[in-house]
Amino acid sequence: MDLLPSLFLRRVKDSADRDAFGQRTPRGWEWGSWGETGERAEALAAGLLAAGFAPGTRVGLLSNTRREWVECEMAVLLAGGVVVPIHPATTAPAALDIVRRAALRWVFAEEPAQAEKVLPAAGTDGPLRRIVLFEPLSRLSGADARGRLEIAISDLPPREAGVLSLADLLEQGRREVRRGAGAEVAARARALRPADPATIVFNWSAAGRPLATVLCHDNLAFTTAALPGLLEVTAADRSLLFLPLAHVYPRLLVWAAVQVGFGLGFAPARGEALRAAAEMKPDFLVVVPRFLERLRQGLQRELETDPAWTRLPFRWALDVGRRFHEAQVAGTVPLALDLQHRLADRVALRALRERFGGRVRFIVSGGAPLEPETARYFAAAGLAVLEGYGMTETTGLVSFNRPSEARPGTVGRVIPEVELRCAADGEILVRGRNVMQGYLDDPAATAEVLDADGWLHSGDLGERDADGFLRLTGRKKDVIVTEGGKNVSPLHLENLLREQPLIADALVVGDRRAYLVALLVLDAAELGRIASRDGILLTAPEESANHPELRARLDRTMTEVNRYLDPFLRLRAWTIVPDLDAAGRTGRARRLALEERYRTAIHRLYSRSPERSP
Repeated sequence: MDLLPSLFLRRVKDSADRDAFGQRTPRGWEWGSWGETGERAEALAAGLLAAGFAPGTRVGLLSNTRREWVECEMAVLLAGGVVVPIHPATTAPAALDIVRRAALRWVFAEEPAQAEKVLPAAGTDGPLRRIVLFEPLSRLSGADARGRLEIAISDLPPREAGVLSLADLLEQGRREVRRGAGAEVAARARALRPADPATIVFNWSAAGRPLATVLCHDNLAFTTAALPGLLEVTAADRSLLFLPLAHVYPRLLVWAAVQVGFGLGFAPARGEALRAAAEMKPDFLVVVPRFLERLRQGLQRELETDPAWTRLPFRWALDVGRRFHEAQVAGTVPLALDLQHRLADRVALRALRERFGGRVRFIVSGGAPLEPETARYFAAAGLAVLEGYGMTETTGLVSFNRPSEARPGTVGRVIPEVELRCAADGEILVRGRNVMQGYLDDPAATAEVLDADGWLHSGDLGERDADGFLRLTGRKKDVIVTEGGKNVSPLHLENLLREQPLIADALVVGDRRAYLVALLVLDAAELGRIASRDGILLTAPEESANHPELRARLDRTMTEVNRYLDPFLRLRAWTIVPDLDAAGRTGRARRLALEERYRTAIHRLYSRSPERSP
């Protein structure tokens, strides 16, 4: 089995003239061929080697999703280095922590504003020696603390690390290639071994600190080899990506493109994803549940403002689409329903698909559980949503719903050559070549999740049906146990609350308490629509927490949600908070941080009568 760098070189050779990676720019879509991508990656790798780049050197990638990200990742791997992604929204202290803990010698940064985050690590006491910038100038949306609206390379203070542009490194590398350095790059790639580290990914742990997951070349090669059979796509297909490549999940799509040879376009921002899809006309998409849930809510709000002659036919068409999809899943579609569906598709459903470009066969949703109603909504429109399951520690993939054998409500069957079993308490255990080597410099944390027999203890709860499809039921370390002994998965309730147009985010609290309460963040756009329509004057968003009409509307929303919940799941009290941002923490770490932050507000909720909201 070829390792990813060798696989990339073969793809470049076999598909030199085909489109590889595209980017939406102010001038429109610009595509680079596999040959062009390979030439740039080889030149960058040659530039690294000419600068004394040693095998195993760790390199940070601090950028939004773009073609240069992929070219630099491939260049680092070709040169025998280790890729350490840093999320572009990472704060300066967190970015510095990653640089120091991973001992990064190089950082590729999108622009000077990002480079400033890691510059303190470039001093005599820091590990950083080179910073390479994709763009020479940062244009800020507003003046920063120093009153700057722009930051140029020349504005960066002198440090021990050399700062240069990607264009300069690329030109240096091309000169080296003309002198024959391509053979040295190829030799460096051939010298890689399956057990060599390929990437280190930092994620928050349940203990409230970042853990650095080390994935080796065999992890990447094994998982990448499984992707074509799972996705059922060909080199003739195209996909669109707008998720940050700092996570393993979206990087799987890049690696799949290398394996299969399909074209992959990058949208500049999630807010422009639909516009980009309409222009690019992808054959499939990879998204997170939040995108689909917000899109569904937006479409429903849009429908509510349409005249009846538009609104009623669309609702009828969606109902027909739902019944048609359910009949398909059951295996038999009555003739009358089939005829109704043909008409519904012409009346409304086709128009909804056209918003995605009109060619999307399926949408992959991962990273978090998807609300079943959202999946049913898009399935009714002819857009199958396929869920999978994985985590960084399993190279992002454990199970997946193939397009040809998907089962709604599950995360699919386990991928080939991977073992999965559920422990007595329901915890999902995984063993296989997709499982990480361990956490960087943290044998204790590694031993907590990876046992002596090679089983990874995921912390997720699940069950498999008779046909082998995996269903997630909760999170072992993120379960609320009420005073009455009831086990509650807060994620389900939080997703249900986020389904409501008025609620942007939610946190459910109730561990070792008599009942459940919720912290709620209101949706700013929905507040604006309500205020404009009803003549409510709000000079600041925080005033909504005390406005009687808006509070009454929120109370009605919560009452409606509670109607469909079992008594022990009902939310007895709630309050509005400004945000639920936990500085990148996820899972239980996020929950603990937010509960501590809003400790006083939570105390007030439990100090009041549980029969009504405060």
